[in-house]
Amino acid sequence: MRHVSPRSRSRASVLSPACRHERPSRVKSFARHQLILDRVALGDSILIEDLVTATGASSSTVRRDIRLLEEEGRVVSLRGGAIRAQDRAAELPAAAKSLINHAEKVAIARAAAALVTDGETIYVDSGTSLTEFMLALTDVRVHVITSNTQVLAVVPAPGITVTALGGDYLPDIGSVAGTMTDRQLDELYFDRAFIGVTGIHALAGVTTFDVREANKKRIVQAHSRETFVLADSSKFDVISLCRSFSLADCTVVTDRDGPVLASAGAKVIAP
Repeated sequence: MRHVSPRSRSRASVLSPACRHERPSRVKSFARHQLILDRVALGDSILIEDLVTATGASSSTVRRDIRLLEEEGRVVSLRGGAIRAQDRAAELPAAAKSLINHAEKVAIARAAAALVTDGETIYVDSGTSLTEFMLALTDVRVHVITSNTQVLAVVPAPGITVTALGGDYLPDIGSVAGTMTDRQLDELYFDRAFIGVTGIHALAGVTTFDVREANKKRIVQAHSRETFVLADSSKFDVISLCRSFSLADCTVVTDRDGPVLASAGAKVIAP
């Protein structure tokens, strides 16, 4: 009878099973990741229990998959599931965005402009809703400080003084942002701030797709007596790449109230 040495037996037991199973394991992992991405692309969000049913994997494996995809910036993990992460490619140029929900943006801008009173210093953020806000700002004497380059093309009403911030020019947004902008904002304080956003979500809060924009909004919110986010209802339940602040830190001026705002305890103005 042939004798098999312990070393040979050990080597055989290590190499053969591993070689047979290593590659299929990687394929299964890739397939699960693709399924998760396909599901959130279709329905925006997906529950872990649904992914367990669809993949046959354990809940701990699915959670690990979601964490890996989140590290890659492809999804955002939430309690019990995941939601699609919007990135820079999802952001439309300012000229295109100005045509979307235009009537709602005008109504929101007018409601926000009615909040401003004489003698205030206000901050006007980037975004097409904020350009409409400047057009609606009449019959009031205020000092406007802005990072919105589109606002500079709007002839201000009598009594309105406009100061433009400097920084890195972001043409797709019509804005300036970055380190230089942040340093200027660190030295300024506002009676009211009017902010534009990419998304509003009960758990993720106020988000935008550019880290420079997110940092800018965060500083402004911390330096303002009151902060108002101007967002039509198409922004509800949307999570973009970078978080600025929570919904508890602002009042949302929008075209209609919604469960995403109520569940977060947000203050709402809906004309």
